[in-house]
Amino acid sequence: MLVSGAVANGKTELLRTFVDRNNSGEAIFLSATATAADREIPFGVLRQLLECTPVSAEGIEELISPEDELETVRRVTAALLEVSGTAPLVVIVDDVHHTDEPSMDCLLRLTIRSRSTRTMLMLAESAYDWSMHPSYRIELVRQTHFRRIRLAPLSVTGVSEMVTQHLGREAARSLACEVHEATGGNQLLVRALIEDHGDAVETFERDSRVAGESFRQAVLTCLQRSGPDALAVARALAVLDSAASSDRVAKLIGRDPDVVTRLLHALHALGLLDGDCFRNPLGRAAVYDDLPGTELARLHTGAAQLLRQGAGDAIEVAEHLVAAKSVRADWAIGELRRAAEEALAVDDDAAAIKYVEFALSVCTEARQRAQLRMLLIRAEWRKDPGAAARHLTALFQEQRDGHLDADQTAALVRYVMWHGRTEEATEALDQLVRLRPTVNEPLGSLLSSTRHWLSHAYPHFLPADIDGAPVPQADSAAAPPAQQDQAAAVLSAVLSQGDGDGRCTRVAEQILQGTPLTDNSLEAITSAVQTLVYGERLPLAARWCDMLLAEAEARGVTWWHAVFSACRAEIAIRNGELVDAERHAARALDLIGPDGWGVAIGVPLGALLYTATAMGDFESARKYLKEPVPSAMFHTRYGLAYQRARGRYYLATDRLQAALADFRYCGELMTAWGLDAPALVPWRSDSAEVHLRLGDYERAQQLAQEQMSLSGSPKSRTHGASLRVLAATTGHRGRLRLLKESVEVLQVSGDRLTLTQALYDLSRVHQVLGEFGKARMISRRAGRLAKECRVQRMQEQSAPSHEQPLMLVPDEGDTRKQPGTPARQAADMLTLSERKVAALASLGYTNREISGKLHITVSTVEQHLTKIFRKLKVKGRTDLPVELEFHAASTA
Repeated sequence: MLVSGAVANGKTELLRTFVDRNNSGEAIFLSATATAADREIPFGVLRQLLECTPVSAEGIEELISPEDELETVRRVTAALLEVSGTAPLVVIVDDVHHTDEPSMDCLLRLTIRSRSTRTMLMLAESAYDWSMHPSYRIELVRQTHFRRIRLAPLSVTGVSEMVTQHLGREAARSLACEVHEATGGNQLLVRALIEDHGDAVETFERDSRVAGESFRQAVLTCLQRSGPDALAVARALAVLDSAASSDRVAKLIGRDPDVVTRLLHALHALGLLDGDCFRNPLGRAAVYDDLPGTELARLHTGAAQLLRQGAGDAIEVAEHLVAAKSVRADWAIGELRRAAEEALAVDDDAAAIKYVEFALSVCTEARQRAQLRMLLIRAEWRKDPGAAARHLTALFQEQRDGHLDADQTAALVRYVMWHGRTEEATEALDQLVRLRPTVNEPLGSLLSSTRHWLSHAYPHFLPADIDGAPVPQADSAAAPPAQQDQAAAVLSAVLSQGDGDGRCTRVAEQILQGTPLTDNSLEAITSAVQTLVYGERLPLAARWCDMLLAEAEARGVTWWHAVFSACRAEIAIRNGELVDAERHAARALDLIGPDGWGVAIGVPLGALLYTATAMGDFESARKYLKEPVPSAMFHTRYGLAYQRARGRYYLATDRLQAALADFRYCGELMTAWGLDAPALVPWRSDSAEVHLRLGDYERAQQLAQEQMSLSGSPKSRTHGASLRVLAATTGHRGRLRLLKESVEVLQVSGDRLTLTQALYDLSRVHQVLGEFGKARMISRRAGRLAKECRVQRMQEQSAPSHEQPLMLVPDEGDTRKQPGTPARQAADMLTLSERKVAALASLGYTNREISGKLHITVSTVEQHLTKIFRKLKVKGRTDLPVELEFHAASTA
């Protein structure tokens, strides 16, 4: 009888059970267990069998003569048959596939002679390891009294019985299927998991189903008993993991593919594999962790080479190289760099950093190290620009040594400028103009984009010898590498020349529509969004910024998320959405911290300072003012936002000279830089407010008129804000006209905060003129907007410097519930013509004035108002819904 099956599938247990059940009779049992070492020892197994007989050691030596194998086989066979004549003889050999040839000759002779004797031969072998010579197997099979028993792995029912025996029926119900799935029914592995489960329960581990030391040892035992070839295949599988295949394993360990295929089947029969992968990750971990260090490095390096030659994924190749911990191949650095680029393309920053850092640890060539360090700072910048700055000193030295090309030098300039290292940036700029063009982008385009970028971000440091290019026209075709130049050019143009004809904003929108968000395109995209902001296209800018914010958050790139959060805060401030502005600015600072923001800290910190001041939260504003900022910030565009916010704080807290100094300094810088666009910083209207408080109406009027002449479109928010300031310099009748015009412009532009201020001023004028109904109606609208904007105080422009800001009372003391319909619902109920009439009527315009503005007859106005009052169920224009004009303007 030949019992076959995988290692640890119960062959030995079956033989032992047979002996135990029959040992009480007259039969004589001779047993031996062959090992791999016995193959080289003649008659090694035969000696084990004879030691179970009464024959003495001297007698065994007389029977066995290594010099004459044939005679020894004949004598031993005769001796065993003689024993079977006195009692039934059972000869048991476990792991017979390891038996030496002389012993196997004797067993085969005994098999042939056993039919006419009381002899039973029980052999057990591993089903896959057919190391027994084919002639022996054929001779066994051809015997008519030969039987073969194949042992299969345990079924789920069998596993359940084992679990029940050791852990109880309840545990069997919950664990049997999982244990069978993890072990494939291998009895040794099942028993090991049962032991690990019991240990986990005893130690009160929360997850008692995790395999432990027993399972690990069982896996290794199965492999070691399966032979060195099976162990080598298992180790190759553990290293290749998901990339494993029979061909790759064969190449990696240098074995014949057919042999490897047979060994894979054997490992599958062991219950370790499912296909070409480990059935249980813990099984792979057991094999992998058992690998010696040198063997681990050799296998990982070989796996990397295999995957590389087979056009495998660069990230897989890099993972093997990193796992090898030490590589000397020339191609390895290039593969690691390629993998880092691919990792960044899928936003896996941690993997990219890991690959580049390992490449730097093994790379010795200076130029390669410079290229790798540029890639490393780019990867780290995405998470924390502050931490990435540690590479700047080494990079700057490598640039001095000539190891960076023009593209990389231009990127290095941006990195060092961001952190305010202006001396290094100036030196790098001087070298940039002398470098040769790169493959990616012509030097002229590179210098042009650098010049435009400096001109709008760091104009104080703009060298005179870097020439720019003309502003691109809308619909002009541009290759992707030139988009950065295009975007920088239109932003520089809108800040220096304005965008009266809308050309810059059209180009900016084209760039946003055709540019995917990447590290390389981030500068172009942010410049395009800022062009929309400063070109007074705030709804469009907000829509694009929200989409970019959502993408940055979804992809998990912290740097992008922070940049777009700061940009969104600026848009919210211009729309008077102070709560949103505060939230976005705080988020921007939380994401990368003040150190990461460098000189651009002025944008989020200035936004927080501005919103805190506007909302009357002076305690928070003072806290923001105490935050340290780099001195270089005040020579950049980012410093303008901070200085303006600080000036607004000084104005709100009655420190007028300090406020005027900040506003003037903004104006001096913007004028000197050629960026004197009111859409960037309206320093003239800010200064005019200070002069009004100081009683210098003439200077305030002059500044307001200057800003109106520079604001471009008469429908822009800066034009509306200028009208409000200018109104404070005139008499009551002139002020009324200018404020009404200001309110109309601000309603369309969507600047809720300035609109609130203008409505408050308009209410005061009506009050002074004795038009108390209109004053109360408009004040109520200003109060509602102020509440939404979280504005606690409103300052009258012409208030003397010693007066405290007045509290804005939403309805001037009238707390009665107002009749009518909510504004948004009202806007939906009215026709477009009715909305226009209702909007003007709510601002206090008479029927004749409405007639003149809308070019309709007075009777038509009266008819519209009658329908409006009936639809909205109000008695008169003073009961019209709050903010009807704002929603009507937005809808229109």
